[in-house]
Amino acid sequence: MFYTYLIPPVLGAVIGYLTNDLAIRMLFRPHHPHYLWGFKLPFTPGLIPKEKGRLAFSIAEAINENLLDKETVEKNLLSEDMLAKIAQGVDSFFDKQSENQETVWLFASRFIPAESIGQIATSTADKFSNKVAQKIADSDLGRTISHKVVEYVMQKLSSNMGLLGAFGSALAEPAENLLAKHLDVILRENSGEIVHDMVGDQVANFLETPMCNFFKGKEETRAQVKEMLLSAYKSIITDHLPKVLEAIDLRKIVEDRIKEMDVEEMERLILQVMKKELRAIIWLGALLGGVIGLFNLLLL
Repeated sequence: MFYTYLIPPVLGAVIGYLTNDLAIRMLFRPHHPHYLWGFKLPFTPGLIPKEKGRLAFSIAEAINENLLDKETVEKNLLSEDMLAKIAQGVDSFFDKQSENQETVWLFASRFIPAESIGQIATSTADKFSNKVAQKIADSDLGRTISHKVVEYVMQKLSSNMGLLGAFGSALAEPAENLLAKHLDVILRENSGEIVHDMVGDQVANFLETPMCNFFKGKEETRAQVKEMLLSAYKSIITDHLPKVLEAIDLRKIVEDRIKEMDVEEMERLILQVMKKELRAIIWLGALLGGVIGLFNLLLL
């Protein structure tokens, strides 16, 4: 007799448990449609595999409009905590480099292949040298140098040689013209080589300079650089974030990624995140089934 009172609530709990468990499983399974005599069986595939494309679009749209919109992203990227982390990162980099004895070449080779560094250095030196050499060749530098040389010589002559200095002033203009003519030829034919050697030496010296030389004992410069970097970061986020988000198209990235996911992978991901909650739903079904069975028993 006692068992007859247990059967309705226990049976209701079992039915509620199995019903909710089956309903949750049917969200994902079966993963593919099944056919019988050419007809697709109902409820195949499961709800999520069947509506995968629509769900991908809806999830991506919701994320793009509510989680990754311009205001939300900008608020997080410009928060005090984020700015403090960036400032801390810059300070940490400066402190580390203040003790770094690596040369610029070795430091750069950690990010760029060594042969590329040489190519960049050579290309930069060549371009800069050619531009400077061309400016010198096209300028009136020969005339300027000639004028300064003759002016200096005449000052020496006039102060030390009296009458001879006065006589020499008559030759100043022809001497200046002749010197300017030859200097123009010399600069035009040799400025490229001269400038290239000078720039090449400076580039080589720069690449062989220890990194610590640029940071140690330059706290004021470091502070200015940090402020400049933070200001540039704020400007990029404020002025260019909409274009960046538009160019990245996060909605399409999320949608495509969800569509690319295998159904089994998606099932594992969702169950991993919501396993506890889904298990609670199953046991809630058992509880409700038991309560309903108990009410039926009381009504009989």
